[in-house]
Amino acid sequence: MNSITISTYSIKKLINKIDHALSEDFNPTLAFIYVSPSYNIRKLVVEINKYPFLVLGSTTVGEIYANKDDGVHEKEESIVCTLVEFDPSAIALKVLQIDGNRYFSVGEELGQWAKKEFSNPAIITVTSGLNFDNDAYTQGIVSQEIEYVFGAVAGDDLILKDTFVFSKENFSNHGLVALAIDRDKIDIKGARAFGWVGIGKERIVTKADKNIVYEIDGKPAIEFYQRYLNVTSEDMPQTGIEYPLEVTMRNGQVVYRAVLEIDEEQGALIFAGHVEEKSKVRLSSAKGKEIIEHVGRSIEDTLNKDKEFKPELALVFPCCSRKQVLGDLVIKEIEAVYNHTKVPVVGFFAYGEIGAFPGGYGFHNESFVTALLSTKKEEAAC
Repeated sequence: MNSITISTYSIKKLINKIDHALSEDFNPTLAFIYVSPSYNIRKLVVEINKYPFLVLGSTTVGEIYANKDDGVHEKEESIVCTLVEFDPSAIALKVLQIDGNRYFSVGEELGQWAKKEFSNPAIITVTSGLNFDNDAYTQGIVSQEIEYVFGAVAGDDLILKDTFVFSKENFSNHGLVALAIDRDKIDIKGARAFGWVGIGKERIVTKADKNIVYEIDGKPAIEFYQRYLNVTSEDMPQTGIEYPLEVTMRNGQVVYRAVLEIDEEQGALIFAGHVEEKSKVRLSSAKGKEIIEHVGRSIEDTLNKDKEFKPELALVFPCCSRKQVLGDLVIKEIEAVYNHTKVPVVGFFAYGEIGAFPGGYGFHNESFVTALLSTKKEEAAC
């Protein structure tokens, strides 16, 4: 699984570097392109349309890459492109613009499409649109018995105005790009890291609808944050990003949710993911180096479960909130992935993370999701 990563600050230089990278000895079949929204996405799509390889692209809140030659980097307002030589028969790409609110059914349809392409598929996907219901979308995919789903929600440098995903044919500010992978030919493993520490007494969500929490312990949800953190409405939602809500769902699984908006009239908190009624919640915070160390441990645990698995590429999708909390130390999380795998790493800081694999919930906020890929060796004939 050969790969080449390009980092640049102009579309013209990106095209020149791609042209230089292509050769008889390197024929990529897929490009991951992560780009600041400060660039002209329409122009980028036009420029990359000439290439034969597939493209999975997204706007970001910062770009990430690491490899042996270049070291470990996290950039801002740049373009990062990783070209990969996958077996072309092992991958398929789909781009969809979403109309209406049929996120769960779109996820179902995508899962069905992937299973028609391959009998044993995994999915890597990026989504755009600040109102996109990624929770319902991910649940729809998983409902089709797709066990491994990874990806992230496009960002826009924290402007919170317009996010984009794109292929080499099209782009969308309210849609998705999905890559189906044949797991019979490409092995994939996943890791999720949180590192947040719950603080205070657990409370009960007494009124909620999807990602909107109206009441906690029978009182307006907004009072929960205001009372415990001694903040005003003006301090939200920024404070809610730095102190995510730890949610213990009725099935016992734990997820973390970031506050996106507040509804003062109804006293409600609007989160980036669903929060179940009757789930147990409390505030959480980053505790020293624990948030960074959790990333390394998540990779260790994944690799220890299968000693025969040797990753060749790492895709990383950390939440942009981790960058806000850690500042310059956020690069330590990326270093943790690279130091434990010693393979090329590419990714971006996102508005939400998708990490569905056996043993955990699919859609997350405030997390660090890693997908490790490796070419499966052909079994010798008898």
